[in-house]
Amino acid sequence: MRGRRSMGAIAAALTVVAGLGIARPASPSSSWPPGPEAAAAALRAGAWEEAGAAYRDALADGRCDGRDRGADAECSAARRGLAETLRLTGRASEALEVLAAAPDPDAPALRLDRARIHIGIGEGETAAHLLRALLDAPDEATLSEAVEAASRLGRLELRLGRRTSGLDRLDRVLDAYNTAPESAFTPRGLVAVGAAAARLGFESPGLFRDALRVFDAAAAREPDFPEPHLAAGELLLSKFNSAEALDSFRAVLERNPRHPDALFGLARLPPGARPALPEGAPPLPDPLERLLEANPVHPGARALEVQRLLEAGKQEAAEERARDAAGLLPSSPEILTALAAVHFVAGDRAALAGAEAAFAAAWPGDPAFHLGIAEAAERQRLYEEAAARAQTALTLAPGSAAAARLLGLNQLRLGDMAGGRATLEAAFERDPFDALIKNNLDLLDEMDGFETRRDDGLEVVLPADEAELLGPYAAAIAQEALEEFRSRYGTDPDGVIRIEIYDRSADFSVRTVGIPGIGAHGVCFGRVMAMESPSARDADAYHWASTLWHELAHAVHMTRTGNRVPRWFTEGLSVLEERRRFGDGAPFGFYMALREDRLHDVANLDEGFIRPSWPGQVAVSYFHASLVLETLEDLHGFDAVLAILDGFGRGLDFREALAEAAGMTPDELDAAADAGIEERYGAAARGLAAAPPRGPHPPAPNAPMPAGPMPAGPDALVAAAAASPDDFARRLRAGRALIEAGRDEEAFEHLERAAGIAPGYGGGDGPWRLLAGIHDRAGRPAEAERALSEHVARVPASHSGWLRLAELRADLGNVRGAAAALDAANWAYPLLADPHERLAEAAAELGDAELEVRERRAALATGPADRADALYRLARAHHRAGDLPAARRRVLEALEIAPTFGDALELLLEVRRGSR
Repeated sequence: MRGRRSMGAIAAALTVVAGLGIARPASPSSSWPPGPEAAAAALRAGAWEEAGAAYRDALADGRCDGRDRGADAECSAARRGLAETLRLTGRASEALEVLAAAPDPDAPALRLDRARIHIGIGEGETAAHLLRALLDAPDEATLSEAVEAASRLGRLELRLGRRTSGLDRLDRVLDAYNTAPESAFTPRGLVAVGAAAARLGFESPGLFRDALRVFDAAAAREPDFPEPHLAAGELLLSKFNSAEALDSFRAVLERNPRHPDALFGLARLPPGARPALPEGAPPLPDPLERLLEANPVHPGARALEVQRLLEAGKQEAAEERARDAAGLLPSSPEILTALAAVHFVAGDRAALAGAEAAFAAAWPGDPAFHLGIAEAAERQRLYEEAAARAQTALTLAPGSAAAARLLGLNQLRLGDMAGGRATLEAAFERDPFDALIKNNLDLLDEMDGFETRRDDGLEVVLPADEAELLGPYAAAIAQEALEEFRSRYGTDPDGVIRIEIYDRSADFSVRTVGIPGIGAHGVCFGRVMAMESPSARDADAYHWASTLWHELAHAVHMTRTGNRVPRWFTEGLSVLEERRRFGDGAPFGFYMALREDRLHDVANLDEGFIRPSWPGQVAVSYFHASLVLETLEDLHGFDAVLAILDGFGRGLDFREALAEAAGMTPDELDAAADAGIEERYGAAARGLAAAPPRGPHPPAPNAPMPAGPMPAGPDALVAAAAASPDDFARRLRAGRALIEAGRDEEAFEHLERAAGIAPGYGGGDGPWRLLAGIHDRAGRPAEAERALSEHVARVPASHSGWLRLAELRADLGNVRGAAAALDAANWAYPLLADPHERLAEAAAELGDAELEVRERRAALATGPADRADALYRLARAHHRAGDLPAARRRVLEALEIAPTFGDALELLLEVRRGSR
């Protein structure tokens, strides 16, 4: 049975392969002169021009006119080499002509090559006819040729809707492999066996491992042969095993840096899976660009190009490229799907239906069309449409784990946790090696231990051990944000808002993209959002409440536009909302990007989010987009922003929506934003003497500036600052070095100058923090308080800064100001008991009973050593707030722990007297 199939070579060699009926003739001689060997070497190295010329010279030899039968094998090899050169460079028609001109164009090897080319350009039925003809002439083909034909035909039949015959044929390929010794197969034959096993893996998952083993055996037999590495890379990439897929593609590119299929594999790897560059190294060329230089009509590459343009919001360019590709490859399933994705994004339902009909006529059993539209919908954050298309793909191809995965993930994004889990479990049965499926199921298992807290239209899901502390804070900030956004946008997100909070960054990454290492803190799917808990990051490094505020703004934008808002617009608008509520500070990378003219114009802003080309570009793009929208609002008011959102909802692109709402072009908005940016940040950016080296990973938005190539020692740094007096980075470094050397008063001048040069700098090492320290150490608390207030206004994630500010304000007798600083500290990082205790005391002093209750609850939730005392203090707060039942419950809990607790007994009497 298929479900129990396995592969293992039997030692006995048989002349006839069972199930295929193909005899193996003797191998050809190798008496060819060195010219074709040079051509083959050029082909393996990607020297297409040299390979093509050498093969043509070989074919021009008189021995290849068909009269010298002794040269048939060598001439055939030259002809096939030329055809392969032409195929790899996108000249399919010429390749077919070369093969058709052979003295015996129906020779098995030539039929195989012709079939492969026809499949590549989307002519499935033509390829199937060639492959059937080969298999109908069993005495002409070798074992490996027959196996290759059967493997290709079986996989093709599945795509053509002939599922039963396709699976049976692939089964017979494995029968053939199991009946003969592995040594009887050529490397190309082994690749065909591995491909059959890989496809049958969805029926019997153990075959996935067998496929990789066979690919490895083929690669060991002929290391320079690219096909085993490519096949393994594709299989690994389909399982989201990016690291090993990269190794496979790199094995090809090390020998042939222009191989289009290896470049295509590399182009589809997530950016984080590509090898890290050494510091200061320029970025690598885009693999897609290199691929299209080598093969301008590669179907997968052209489809990926269209996808990228759609992701960047360039619909006109995407349509132009898709139509151009369709003119060249009208039957290609990849191109048909890419063009359909353009129609989908544009909302052209009639054109989409036409593309779907054309695809179904040519490839009736292939779910790729619906999977492609599902993925396009997913990228546009249209999760309902994505789920519907994935369901259609799954109905068409019930064995497709990819369709089940897409359906399950989008069900989860829509908040259908039970349905998504059931779908992913079914997908796991088909493919337990798919990392996205397994990771999400593991996460769902872990979430079984989470707690769900429901509060007035909110559903907050978080680790059980954080629920008591973090849950009320999350609900409070969410309700505040929704009330604010309801007032500003006149919009409420649809339905119940589900907020998932993860205490491990890896879990959050799995929930958002399926694999660890996303690098972000939050993501919004609409009315479902996920984010990291403050416990997932260090204090001072992450402002969790600001992240939740940001994601809730996305939910409002998506609701108002029907999820049709461009990435840069909603990110910029959400950052602007964050800046209004929590503070404002420009990352150092923004100054460097401005200095080096690396900020995108409005038409290309999405590029900085989707495909960053230098470390830190994403953080810079967030901040830059917020400045562009701030400019728009300053010029035309927030009503213009709302009108643009409504335009997106009606299917307008940004250019159209901007013209309608503000009477501007994107170029005019660019010019206005650039002028404002220059006024606020230009002088500081131009004053930077040199760019620091770029590391392999993007910095956090408020990370300190990287250490550039600066001299060692405070005096040398002071001299460097004197040489560039308007360079705030050098001033800052000189001040910091002088402080470390105990020379505070000398440092003061440099730090004040740095603060004046770049008043908007938001790095964690900003000058205001250092100035506050100098004032503090000199016994100038009022000056320290002012400086530290400036620092936290630019770096709201500075938990330690807020705590010290609270101390300074308390020492100055400003209890209300101290309470405000403690409150801000807890919104930045609420997991420590002492700030809650201090804020509760301040609230009691101010007579703010509601705030005191909140903070006493939080202090209790941190797990204090003296729980009875914490319960008593909470009971006192409830009593002051007039909530006698709550006070009674809490004081009784305290007395259960400490029955002789005098203050608690006295409070209980007060509560009882008040209840009468």
